[in-house]
Amino acid sequence: MGYSRGDQIEVVIDREGLGFDQGIGHLPDQTMVVIVGAGTRIGEAVQATVVDFQLTPLGGSVLANAKL
Repeated sequence: MGYSRGDQIEVVIDREGLGFDQGIGHLPDQTMVVIVGAGTRIGEAVQATVVDFQLTPLGGSVLANAKL
């Protein structure tokens, strides 16, 4: 995966996440992104900062914080 902590990304929010104020989107390579602070921004492009990433048997996922 080509993303590191501190990277700036832009993601369109597809749906709400499971946690409080989380939004879910996907990067162009189909990596799932959970963005804290974007739960109410479905359909919007959100600027965010990567804070963590995980590789799983199903692929990668990124955790990011929305920029205010």
